[in-house]
Amino acid sequence: AHRRAAVRMGLFDALAESMKNDETLGKREGAGLSKEVELKTITWKGPKPDNFWEQQPVSTSQVVPGQKLADVARQSGIPIKYSCMEGHCRVCDVVVDGRRVPACVARCQKKDVTIEYFGSVAPTKAPRKQPPPLPPPPPPPQQQQ
Repeated sequence: AHRRAAVRMGLFDALAESMKNDETLGKREGAGLSKEVELKTITWKGPKPDNFWEQQPVSTSQVVPGQKLADVARQSGIPIKYSCMEGHCRVCDVVVDGRRVPACVARCQKKDVTIEYFGSVAPTKAPRKQPPPLPPPPPPPQQQQ
């Protein structure tokens, strides 16, 4: 019978040995967490399409309460435009359960929420009412002779 020699890799064999699971440590538990983290669901609703045949984009994300909303949106592929990243410019505004907030500074809530976003175009404010046109000037007074 032909005997095959085991290939030894020196340093790599030692690394492999050091990375083996140690069965004497017991059951694996959460690292430093006192209780299990409860994930919440964000339902993302995109802009309503102009075309009747297109559908409004809707997707969901599982989040940990307190996560930055901008990070979750980026990881989920939600196209939100940002500018100042401080909440002042309002370019990144989204509507969270009916309340408008800047996505760049907002955090995920401790409940399931629906977020409406406006795509890569910033939401526009309601158009200002134009003042009524001025009435024509009165005719010049006629001089009496």
